[in-house]
Amino acid sequence: MPTDFQPAPDLTLSGFPFVAALADSADPQDRRIWLRVACDHFVLAGRADARAIERFADAVGRQLETADRAAVLEAARKLAPCPRTPARLLDRLADADPEASDCVLEHGRAFTSADLVGAIGRGSRQALAVARRPGLDSRLIGALVARDEADILVALADNPGARLQGAVVAGLMRRARALAEDRGDRRLAESLLRRRPLGPEHAALFLLADPPQRVEILIAAQRDRLGRPRGLPAAAAPQTIEALELAAVARQPRLFVATLAKALGCGEALAQRIADDPSGEPLAVALAALGAPGEVVVRVLIAGDLAAGGAYGRIRSLARLNSALDRNAAMAVMAALCGQPARRRTDGPAEAALREPAARRRERAAIRPQRKAAG
Repeated sequence: MPTDFQPAPDLTLSGFPFVAALADSADPQDRRIWLRVACDHFVLAGRADARAIERFADAVGRQLETADRAAVLEAARKLAPCPRTPARLLDRLADADPEASDCVLEHGRAFTSADLVGAIGRGSRQALAVARRPGLDSRLIGALVARDEADILVALADNPGARLQGAVVAGLMRRARALAEDRGDRRLAESLLRRRPLGPEHAALFLLADPPQRVEILIAAQRDRLGRPRGLPAAAAPQTIEALELAAVARQPRLFVATLAKALGCGEALAQRIADDPSGEPLAVALAALGAPGEVVVRVLIAGDLAAGGAYGRIRSLARLNSALDRNAAMAVMAALCGQPARRRTDGPAEAALREPAARRRERAAIRPQRKAAG
């Protein structure tokens, strides 16, 4: 009776006696050839039942006991990405060689999220390999971040398949700044700034960004304001702006930094870095956030250039930046840089209307005709 059933192929190469004999050879090179051919055959096999896969895993496991490191790593590179490779075989490969362990943890398809969380907990090397996996879920990202090790965080930030959002991003930004400022380690900041697209939240790393990245951050902050009411909190007190200008013109850097720190609500160390940045961009953004008039901005920047012995070439572009930058956007950048929550905007008429309870709107609408009739 005809049938469409075809038995699954044997994955241990028993159907090829000459090749199968290599598995039991006393020559390590023969056994390595068998391992290479068997792994290729397994990966390319169109279909296989569970029993055939288990027999293959047992056969490969026996070979791993005597295989050299190069053979183990070669097998790991072939088998880890294959979805049919059972987790127990991946574990055998990981136990056989550290580099093979890195490979299977980074690429192994059979591991569950729980398996990988366990690997993260076993050590830094294992966690580093997991951090490079594509498509990391939030549970794995949380476990990696919890280790709080610079190398692991850098690998995570460099992984385009890791979706870093919300509180995780904010925490990584803070950690990146701490590493850069306390240890001079800019790797995490640079990795985060290489991710695309750059958003307003990257303003926390504004001082560590290069000029093109700063432009992207400012554009993102501007874009974030589009379609929102343009209500503004009050500018810094006139006497504060005047004190900043006088300190700059009088070339009193310590007084200028102290005044700037108080105006921005940040520490003097951060204010010093804003004032000392050779590009002048952070200071221009800070002055825009404080609502300093354009002529004051120019005088402060010119005074800084004179004190540094520089030229006037950058003043014009910085003045244009200051005038073109939406103040709410500048405030958002400074708030992120200072580690503060973004200051709440003053509601414009449209937003105030939306916030007003519907019952109150109906009540006011009913009063208007009565007033007209009375008039």
